[in-house]
Amino acid sequence: MVATAERDMTTYEYKRERKLVVCLVERLRLGQGYEGVAREVERLTQSRELDGETVTTAVDATGLGMVVSENLRRKQLRGELYPVVITGGQEARYRSGYWPTPRTELLLGVERALEVDRLGVAPGVKGWAEMEAEMRGMRKRMGARGPRWETSGAHDDLVFALALALFGARMRWLPVEGESVRWRAWGGGRPA
Repeated sequence: MVATAERDMTTYEYKRERKLVVCLVERLRLGQGYEGVAREVERLTQSRELDGETVTTAVDATGLGMVVSENLRRKQLRGELYPVVITGGQEARYRSGYWPTPRTELLLGVERALEVDRLGVAPGVKGWAEMEAEMRGMRKRMGARGPRWETSGAHDDLVFALALALFGARMRWLPVEGESVRWRAWGGGRPA
């Protein structure tokens, strides 16, 4: 959250806005195995660069990704873990420790971050050029059931990593009290 120059007319406090900034783009090395991937994610969440920061880990738990997400549950991750099962459906709903989320919803989150939220990129992020190339390789087509994305490039994994990161950020911004309370699957029961 970053303070703006604009003041709230009721409280006279400076208004705050959320700022999304990409600080790291990294493709994990192939051949690490499930445990190796989980160790690497654990290392990243525990890094000194994130000291004092709110850390949220959103991981693709689709298919074999479920094994990685289960390994991550046993690790000492800083912050919250959101295992996301990417679906072809129309609606996201929490189910038994997982967040089934439509592919379209994830990609719309990337589109919104780029167009509306003015997603920033920290200086010197080495993999950003690869990320941009993957984004250029994706095309949105409108169908009878809404937007669909087609991949014309060889990869889309960095785009989906960004989509998952944005999903995790959005989950952190949801209300934590009141009528629309967000409940934590691993920290208690479902609200009444």
